[in-house]
Amino acid sequence: MTAKVTFRVKAAVSDQHTVVVVGDCPSLGAWDPRKAVELQKEENDAWSCTIPLPEGTPVQYRYMVCDIRRDKMQKKLMIVKWETYRQPRTFTPNGESCVADGGSFGSYDGDGCAVDQGWLVDQTEIRLRFHSSKSPPITIFIQQDVNRKFLIKVRPINIQSLQKQTGDGKDGTYEDTPVTCKVLNDFQWRPVVQDQCGHLWENDSFLIFTTQVFDPHNWAFDILLYEESEINAAQSDCHAHPVAMATVLPTNMTGSTGVVSVPIHNNQNRLVGQINVDYLIITPMTGDVCTAEVSYARFWKKRKTLDVGHRGMGNSYTAASVSHIRENTIASLMSAANHGAAYVEFDVQLTKDKVPIVYHDYKACISTKMKGGPGGAQLMEVAVMDLTLEDVQSLKLDHKTAKKLLADKDASIDEEEPPDVHPFPTLRKVFNTLPEHVNLNIEIKFPLLQQDGAWEEEMDTYFDRNEIVDVIMREVLENGGKRRILLSSFDADCCILLRRKQNKYPVLFLSQGVTVRWEEMMDVRCRTVPMAMNFALAEGLLGVDIHAEDILKNPSFAEEIAKLKLVCFVWGEDINDPANMSLLKSMEVDGIIYDRMYEHRNLSLNIYQKEDITTKKGEI
Repeated sequence: MTAKVTFRVKAAVSDQHTVVVVGDCPSLGAWDPRKAVELQKEENDAWSCTIPLPEGTPVQYRYMVCDIRRDKMQKKLMIVKWETYRQPRTFTPNGESCVADGGSFGSYDGDGCAVDQGWLVDQTEIRLRFHSSKSPPITIFIQQDVNRKFLIKVRPINIQSLQKQTGDGKDGTYEDTPVTCKVLNDFQWRPVVQDQCGHLWENDSFLIFTTQVFDPHNWAFDILLYEESEINAAQSDCHAHPVAMATVLPTNMTGSTGVVSVPIHNNQNRLVGQINVDYLIITPMTGDVCTAEVSYARFWKKRKTLDVGHRGMGNSYTAASVSHIRENTIASLMSAANHGAAYVEFDVQLTKDKVPIVYHDYKACISTKMKGGPGGAQLMEVAVMDLTLEDVQSLKLDHKTAKKLLADKDASIDEEEPPDVHPFPTLRKVFNTLPEHVNLNIEIKFPLLQQDGAWEEEMDTYFDRNEIVDVIMREVLENGGKRRILLSSFDADCCILLRRKQNKYPVLFLSQGVTVRWEEMMDVRCRTVPMAMNFALAEGLLGVDIHAEDILKNPSFAEEIAKLKLVCFVWGEDINDPANMSLLKSMEVDGIIYDRMYEHRNLSLNIYQKEDITTKKGEI
């Protein structure tokens, strides 16, 4: 028997947005948002649709708010927000016709449910950022004006619409393209709709303007500058006008990220300065790899502090006390898991032929023999990104620390060693080899620019961020199965891409913070724990992964992070000291990442395995 089921929900949305329903059965799209059913708008913000469904068969479903654009060729989809509570709505059709009254969007069964931003489907997200990580973004050439303070406003321009201007001022060039703004610093983070006269740029702020468009190559951006003193004088009538303007063309923005300098002209079209625009372009993954079935991006069940194996059993090359198993190998990961690690942490980067492999450093040493030269083999540094998968698995490679040893030292990889201790395992091999109860903390590698202007390991050229994240995330989404997975990166922009391109796995921002051990980074977002916390809040990340040196000096950070409902992991060599380990656990941080787990734990099940035995179900 078939029942006619009317799905009804209340949702206040803008005129260009539509409410859709997606669920676990084919009639509701089988969790594919492209096949979701559109609801029709009624009075008083009510939306409904009627669908034939098998009587007596329970269905699970969620509501989504979407921007759907249609042209002659195709339908384009933008998910604005969606219901993300782990347990979706459920309804069992009963009778010839029935109503699944959903109450209000984001609330059902008398309880609120999680609502989250949508992931990128067909649209591209463009961000223009203004900050003083390297130098102030605005340079005024006229000496008498150098100390003026400005508000910045970003106005998207549809280049195609310029060709359709009618001269009546209603060309639609600036229409229907909302821009949100985030003012990010140690004290604030919340996004707001862009003010009429923009937002004040100050030295300690990271100012971010964001918009989403379906055809990024057709959009340019006017950057309007308003003088602070004129805004204050015009507050009563809101008639302030910009005093200068710059324009960023789509051809100025090549690649995922970059900084473009554009001239500033005043209202008389005279050149008065220049502005540095730091841009980030986030493209959607191809192939519809994400569904609306479940999201763990913002979900975390509080437990006692989790033990996480650093590179498996730990740093085997550069630590004061190194692991006896080579780091980032199948054997190291498996050994940590067998000693009860709740997660095993490891580093992932790409080979030249774009295969995700597990390796920490950006360079390795290759054993070479010089023509006619005396002595044995010599070691030469080579970037991993310049080696194919076949290269890293067949050539005699060693860790770069080998150069500090004897010049004629042979490569440390013994051909007689078992395969599970060989370096450079592929990410797919990790998925295929480690049992599904071994949970993964995957760090995506990307070289960082230091405050002194030098690149980490001298890696001043690297793969495009969109390409890196797409390749790695496709592997994770296709092979993750039911495994618990955390994603992380020291690169703030990689964290943003990891969060915006997929909807399933949570992301932690790795922060170096204030330290005397390494060079300070150029990116202000990773220089302090408060800034890292606000960055995580602004981007909807699960939490932060902070350096032990910082939190041991400032124990109050643990409480502050918990109050913000962020997850707090801690990394660093200091944790290897049992006293520090105990102290961090007493702070009730969510996880500690440390070396040589065999020194601290016996062979045992991890905390999740023990829970699953007790409750017969798994939770992240």
